[in-house]
Amino acid sequence: MIPPGYPAPARPSVVRPLWSLAGPAFSALLAAALLTAPIGPLVSMIKRDLGLSTSAMTVTVVAQYVAATLALVAPGYLLGRRWPTATAVPALVLLIVGSVVSAFTPGAALLAVGRVIAGLGAGTAVGVALALSGQLGRWRSRARLVLGLALGAALLLGPVASGMLAQAMSWRTVFLVDVPVAMVALAGTVASGIAMWVVRPSPPRPPTAPATPPLPGGTWLGGPGH
Repeated sequence: MIPPGYPAPARPSVVRPLWSLAGPAFSALLAAALLTAPIGPLVSMIKRDLGLSTSAMTVTVVAQYVAATLALVAPGYLLGRRWPTATAVPALVLLIVGSVVSAFTPGAALLAVGRVIAGLGAGTAVGVALALSGQLGRWRSRARLVLGLALGAALLLGPVASGMLAQAMSWRTVFLVDVPVAMVALAGTVASGIAMWVVRPSPPRPPTAPATPPLPGGTWLGGPGH
């Protein structure tokens, strides 16, 4: 207990090691590329094979972005600040499930479901990485700058890479390729989470109360009879 008259100690801010960002950052880059993958040549191929109209395809893409935007803040950023691994792992699972559903979809409805699931996972993964980048102590500013630039590059490269792969193989292959890459990101995230748990700092000890000076005659305050 804190003795009366002493202010309560401020809650220490969380400082994580720089390497803890590796797995979540890789997951966030993959998620950013997947968010912009259904743009460009991939859209035309999906519309042609599934017989979708432009409006139906637009609704599907917009729904994915809305889901990603909502998940970016909660649970991504808010929960990722306290429980990064426990938040990032389900996000990657959603990303994998959404990619598989999108790859094997027979029509517009299931495609929309797959893209919304993938959007929720992608937004959460990006939110976790952004939250972790702000908990790196003296590396925080540089980590945020590098992560922001890398996310921007991934957003730009997503349509290019997906278009090239779709033209070389098929648009379904684009979503299937995401699965093993997401599994690698999942393994890296779990490994960094275990390492953070192993090296976690011990909780700070509460301040000890100062000794009470004795009264005249050798009697201590707080002793028997007082």
